[in-house]
Amino acid sequence: MRNPVSAQKMIHAERGNRQLVGVSLEGRRFEQFIQELSASFVRSPVDEIAGEIDHWIREIVLGLNLDRGALAQIDAKSGKLTVRHSWGRDRLVKLPIGLELARPAPWFDGTLMKGRTVVFSSVKELPPEFLANDWTTSFRRYVPKSNVTSPIRIGGEVIGALGFASLTKERSWSPRLIRRLELVAAIFGNALERRLAAEQNALLREELSHMSRTAAMGELTASLTHQLNQPIGAILMNAEEIQRMLEFGHPNLEDIKDAVSDIIKDDLRATETIRGLRSFFRKSEVEKAPLYVGDVVTEVLRMLRSDSLLRNVLLTFETPALRMRVAGDRIQLQQVILNLVLNAFDAVAERDDLREVSISMSVDRDEVRVAVRDSGEGIDPVAMSQIFEPFFTTKARGMGMGLTIARSIVKAHGGQISARRNPDRGSTFEIVLPALQEDI
Repeated sequence: MRNPVSAQKMIHAERGNRQLVGVSLEGRRFEQFIQELSASFVRSPVDEIAGEIDHWIREIVLGLNLDRGALAQIDAKSGKLTVRHSWGRDRLVKLPIGLELARPAPWFDGTLMKGRTVVFSSVKELPPEFLANDWTTSFRRYVPKSNVTSPIRIGGEVIGALGFASLTKERSWSPRLIRRLELVAAIFGNALERRLAAEQNALLREELSHMSRTAAMGELTASLTHQLNQPIGAILMNAEEIQRMLEFGHPNLEDIKDAVSDIIKDDLRATETIRGLRSFFRKSEVEKAPLYVGDVVTEVLRMLRSDSLLRNVLLTFETPALRMRVAGDRIQLQQVILNLVLNAFDAVAERDDLREVSISMSVDRDEVRVAVRDSGEGIDPVAMSQIFEPFFTTKARGMGMGLTIARSIVKAHGGQISARRNPDRGSTFEIVLPALQEDI
């Protein structure tokens, strides 16, 4: 049960907060309020912007002693202003999330879409076309006594609207307060622009990632063929042996059972090979989950085992004694490691002596490191500063996007990727990912 004294303190604190916001918007402390509002959106991670929007709508409603606030955005499918954030006092009608403003109030929606602020102190001030609208009974209850709704723009284009209303009584809106609420709408627009940019970057990263995986298909064709030929050949050999035993007249049932068991195992091995490559090349959502990077490396090496034999490359992997997990997308991390190993294969391709590519891992409390080292000629010092830049490549055939995408994926996982020229020979690429702290 809540302590009465603590509850009373919370009430006083809330009242203090309400007064602060109200004074900030209507009094001399507006600049302080704007600084706090702007700073909160700048500090917040992109995935927390929605929560910040809800918080500040509530604070402004309480601070101005209003009843309701809402933010609408243009829906990508319908192209209509649709309510995405809404807050109202208890027992008062809130604008439902998903409500399209154009359906019940085309004039209201149309005015906002033209970039003009809608202001009225009483319903009587609304234009005849708005009042004459054949509202349904369910929408009449949403109409406020007075309202200010300002368009939200990104790059000069209206993408949404921010509105505040009084439902229980009429009130006047001073030109000064209207301008301040329009500035608040502009700050909300900056936050939405930041979130939109992050979403577009994530989409672009996904598209480029898919392109990179598709381009890598040519590199893996020989490996896939070799991996499938092994179990398929073994299956054929065991099937022919069973046929021979059956034709003999008195087959040994134990030998037949062993041969059938081998067929089942080889069939599962071929199925796993196809399933693994299918998931690798499939375009899908990024799904971060706790995983061991060492297991991801092992999966990539399994895909590349045949390729290393065909290229005459000695491929080794040193696993750490301590296993720690990271939060990551398995397919994307596979892509990063695959890209680095294939680049290492290319780096040693011209050597007549030992072609060696080694992968090592190290872990500690805070991070997991994966290093891919090759015995090639080493990265040209002049090219070192450009290797992660888009469309930069030293290969005769290549898009120059592999390392750029790898860096983008690693950064999206909160990590870093770097390259260095080895003192003796070759180069080393290293990935550093933050470890999950709950692991032991």
